[in-house]
Amino acid sequence: MERKPEKDRRTSGRSAEFAAVAFIVASLIAAGAALATPAPARRAAAPIVAVKPVATVRCVNSFDPACGPFHWVPTPGPNQPTSTSLSPTTARGVVGHPLSFDARAADPDASIACHWILYGDETAALIPAIAMQRQFGRWSTPAKHAGSYRATFAHTYAKPGTYRVQFGARSGDGCSNDYSPYGGESVSTATVTITAH
Repeated sequence: MERKPEKDRRTSGRSAEFAAVAFIVASLIAAGAALATPAPARRAAAPIVAVKPVATVRCVNSFDPACGPFHWVPTPGPNQPTSTSLSPTTARGVVGHPLSFDARAADPDASIACHWILYGDETAALIPAIAMQRQFGRWSTPAKHAGSYRATFAHTYAKPGTYRVQFGARSGDGCSNDYSPYGGESVSTATVTITAH
């Protein structure tokens, strides 16, 4: 049996060693590459937005423009006029002596909300304060009911002259005939002549 030379056996052993080392190095390179590759970034979760509930506007008898055009529900019936009277319609008096006036107001389908009297000499009585607001949306039509007012006013003039007395009244709601479909206004006048003696 032929025996292999010693040199060939050493060459074959070294080749096997080189192959084993090359395999280990390749494995390490592959592992290092895997470790060096960054992991894909996670997408940030979308923030949770709290939805606020929309406030419901109470659009009945409202002054809020968001309620839309103003209208009465149900549709009102015909409006009867407000009336006033002032007695006497003409009068004569003397400086320093009081004069009396009988004033009346009435409305067949709404209450008398306010009244006033002007004496023509830059004095007045019962002038109402009126704050007007624009109406929006649906307004509930009030029921009809008759209203009336009567009073006696006395006034003393300090100077001679001719004066125009005015008595006025408004019917409806809160001294504003706009807030009632049955409200109205009326003014009556009287002429007063005042002498020195």
